[in-house]
Parts: sequence; C-alpha cells; structure tokens
Amino acid sequence: MIHYHSLGKKPPKPHTAFYEEGKLLMEHCHTREGFEGPFSILYYRTPPTDENAVERFAIPGFCPFEQLTEQPLHRRHIKTQELKLTGDFLDARRVLLFNSDVQMSMVKPTEKTARFFSNGDGDELYFVYKGSGRVESLFGVLPFKERDYVLIPRSTPYRIYWDGDAPQFFVFEGSGFIDIPKEWRNRHGQITMYAPFTHRDFRVPQELLKYDKSSHGSGPFKLVVKREDTLTVHIHQHFPFEVVGWDGTVYPVAFNIHDYQPKTSTIHLPPTIHLTFAGNEFVVCSFVPRKVDYYDRDGVKSIPCPYGHASVHMDEILFYVAGNFTSRRGIDSGSISLHPYGIPHGPHPGTYEKSIGIDRTSELAVMCDTYKPLHLTRVAHELEDKDYHLTWVSKESGEADAPGAR
Repeated sequence: MIHYHSLGKKPPKPHTAFYEEGKLLMEHCHTREGFEGPFSILYYRTPPTDENAVERFAIPGFCPFEQLTEQPLHRRHIKTQELKLTGDFLDARRVLLFNSDVQMSMVKPTEKTARFFSNGDGDELYFVYKGSGRVESLFGVLPFKERDYVLIPRSTPYRIYWDGDAPQFFVFEGSGFIDIPKEWRNRHGQITMYAPFTHRDFRVPQELLKYDKSSHGSGPFKLVVKREDTLTVHIHQHFPFEVVGWDGTVYPVAFNIHDYQPKTSTIHLPPTIHLTFAGNEFVVCSFVPRKVDYYDRDGVKSIPCPYGHASVHMDEILFYVAGNFTSRRGIDSGSISLHPYGIPHGPHPGTYEKSIGIDRTSELAVMCDTYKPLHLTRVAHELEDKDYHLTWVSKESGEADAPGAR
C-alpha cells in the first residue's frame, strides 16, 4: 500500500517448505486484483481454512441498512453526537451515507470483543474521532491514537481493542482501493517531496499478533465476514489469526491528521489541495489548523472564508472534528454536513465578511467528495437537524475565528 514491509520469520524464497519446530507452516498469499496487483505472503501456524461451522446473521443499521427514499434535495446536517449505541465495534456500527462506491459509518463501541472481522466488500479507512487502542490483524499489532487515520485492506481479518475509554470512529468503506492519491506519487510509486506527507508519517505493524487467552478467549474463535452487505460468522476451533512472519505491500497503516502538511496561498485554494486519500470515484481530504490566505496589496485583501460553490459533479460531506466552525451555524464537533451537487452551498451569512483579516484557522475536519450522489440511511435521517437548509436565511452571524472548510 505505502511501501514494502517485512515482519517476523520467512523462508529465503516464497513457495518453499518452511518449518517451525519441525512443523510445516502454511503459506498464504494475500493478493489484490487477482495475481496482478499488490500482495503480501504470510506463514500461518494454523491453516485459515480450518473452520467447522458457518452461520449467517445480521446487524440492523450496518448489515443490512435502510435507505431513506423520496426526500427533497437540500443541504443536510447529521448530528452524530445524538447517536447512542452499545456493543462491540461491529454491533455499534451504523451506516449513515452511501452510494455504490463508498459507505460512511459511525462506530461507537462500548464493549470489547474476542471476535475478528474481515470486510470482503472493500478497503476501510477509520478516522479515530475519540480515544486510542490497537488494531490486531494477521499482519500484527498496529497501535492507534486520537485523530489517526487507520487504513485496513480488503479481506484483512482484524479486531479493534483498547485498554482505557472506548474509542469512536468515522469510517469510509470503499468498493475498490483506498490509497495515496496519484497526485502525491511519482511514476515509481514513491511519495513525492512536495506531497503534504512523507513515507515516514505512515506507521505500520511492528509486532506480530500472539494468542492471548485472557483477551482472545479459549474458543471457539469467530471471524465475521462481510460480503455483498451480508454477514457470515466462520467458527474455528483453533486460533486462526497467528502468523510467524510475512512480507509484502498489503497491510494496515496509520497516519495522524496532525502530520498532514497543509498548503496555503495568497488567495483561497480549492479544497482538493487538501487531498489525503483517494478511492474509487471519491476522495478524502484533511482540513487542519493552518495559516490562511494572505493577499494584501493596495488596500485589497484576500477573503479566507470559502466562496459560494456549486460543484456540478460531486457531492460533499464534512465531518467536523475540532476548532471553531465559523463558516457554519449550529455545527459542533461530531456533526456531518452534506452538500449535494445540483444546488449551491457556501458560508453562512456574516462569516464571509468577518473572515477578512484573519491569519489562521483552528478548524479540524475531514471532507469526502463523491462523484456519485450520496444517499441517507434511515439512521442518518433520525439524527438530522431538519431546519439546517434554512439557516442561510438568517442575518445572524457568529465570531470569525477561521474560514471554515466549505
């Protein structure tokens, strides 16, 4: 995904006999795009095919979820702060927005779990809204902290575990690859020197996963697999997630949003300058605290607040994380705004004028633009501020700390 990585023990050549204490280990090739794309090769102690039961089940709101239909087209505000959930990181996951390329979910677990999850429908990009913990996967242990992005490749068995307070996440599930955008790579795949991050900013597993009876249980061991938006649990008698080593270019990575190096100019740059990840027909951008537009010549100053905008080909969502969201009224940390294509959007009344002369913004937010229209789920509709699209009528305005995102 980012670069070649190796962990643990491996034979000098792939597809050759490899033993541990006289026992032949099972080689497992984790490939993408058939045998033509990126891959990693792992060496299992217990074959991953060693299952003795399968059961199909459902988690309403996640798999399956209910689409909201026959709604008027307008700007929307989803208040995820009001979403109350219980259970582990699967039971406490709800899809809020979706199209055929991407699903966006909120995850608010209250309980730890011994079961693992494998998403056969696509890559997953977790944004850690609150808390810290670790992702345990076939590729090892990857610690995460607040404000991290954690990218988990398709069909990677993993679980989310923590020691203190339960974390919360905003999650993108892409139907294809989620990766470093081509705009930030050279023709050899290396991250360019003018990109807003470097290879050094991406953290990878440094420790192999070891079976721990106190947290993994004594069995049977459960792996929940998602495919075509249905869930099946595969039950194993032996712990199937322990490997002695692996190497390749497919594995989970973590990147903290505060390591993003923002680009600014004398006048306002389009939001794509904040590009962070790219999926199939969608992009993810990071708005971080930064110096803002600084044109000041002959009495003419730049306007840091975003201009009014009608993106005729892309829907836009913003997940507001921290800071002063003064281009918006009634927005708080944990809010999601949806501004669909077909109608214009822009700053709330008063914020445009008050941004003149500001030199910095403290806003922290995650944006996603999609080429296909986004649909709301029934859960998202229940969290809506139903009058949000009317708030541009008011003449009221708040204090201008920052230009806001979009």
